[in-house]
Amino acid sequence: MTKSAVTVIAIDGPAASGKGTLARQIARHYDYAYLDTGSLYRATGLAVLAAGGDPNDDEAALAAAQALDAAHIDE
Repeated sequence: MTKSAVTVIAIDGPAASGKGTLARQIARHYDYAYLDTGSLYRATGLAVLAAGGDPNDDEAALAAAQALDAAHIDE
């Protein structure tokens, strides 16, 4: 079995410190995909609520998250 290397860059810091701006610039510079986890959390919560689910239901959140198309979260 052949393993291919995948580059993952994680940026951590306090709120409003420029993490998202820096991450988008790095992604654009290196032509990497950019994943905003905050957007994923919000989209998952909205999907659960839109389906009439309980936001405290782990199974509903899991199902909503698995159904998301991460490539179109910010659209």
